[in-house]
Amino acid sequence: MSGRQGWRTRVERAVGVGVAALAGASLLAACGSSSSSTTTTGASGSTATTASGSGDASSKLGALTGNVKAAQKSTFEAVYTSTSGGSTSTITLAQSPPKQLFSTTDASGSTTSMVNTGSTTYSCSADSGGSATCTGIGGGLAGSALTSLIGVYNGSAALSVLKAWQSSIAAHVAGVSLTFSDETIAGQHATCAHWSHGGDQTTYCVTSAGVLARVQSSSGSSGGQNFELTSYTTSPPASAFTIPQNATIVTIPTGASVP
Repeated sequence: MSGRQGWRTRVERAVGVGVAALAGASLLAACGSSSSSTTTTGASGSTATTASGSGDASSKLGALTGNVKAAQKSTFEAVYTSTSGGSTSTITLAQSPPKQLFSTTDASGSTTSMVNTGSTTYSCSADSGGSATCTGIGGGLAGSALTSLIGVYNGSAALSVLKAWQSSIAAHVAGVSLTFSDETIAGQHATCAHWSHGGDQTTYCVTSAGVLARVQSSSGSSGGQNFELTSYTTSPPASAFTIPQNATIVTIPTGASVP
């Protein structure tokens, strides 16, 4: 497998779980509208809203959206546990612009990552024994791919879902339940929006700093998925933005492009 093909394959595999979780939520928000309204019943500790003309619901969703936008260029390191289809992985995101890191480690201990050191973007893979290979992929496309990959997990991709929920509330979608709760996740205060419609349920939790803290989704068609913050700091270590020590470096020939 060439360096370019390997980079593409690793990125597609790494992003799969996050895209699946977010896509499930997006499908819920795409349901057709009706003139009917539904009053929600919140669980203990949550704030109940209505699906008809609820300024409170729209205000809360708007606040979450604002927090996520504010966090897009912030400096942080966040570690998540992701579970989908019985498979569990650990995901680490870090950024100190322009430096960035996306890393995922599967149950076997193998790790795939993309890291922008501030001058070069690398795609790396390491086995459970620590043997690593990194391909320098450089260029604006590589940086954009890394930013987009981080965006799936750090909440940027959640913006479209939250906005769609706002539209559904404004359109008086029949049978929609939307409640809110305040929770502490990985030591961070988070506001959670709990959406349900037609037997499908999705929860999005966003910290006060605007970092995605939890995505939970369940439906008869896609099964259950869970993505939850386990640690967070606004002072990522410098080592987060370096390639693994003693890694084998592969260089893509000059003039080659990354698909």
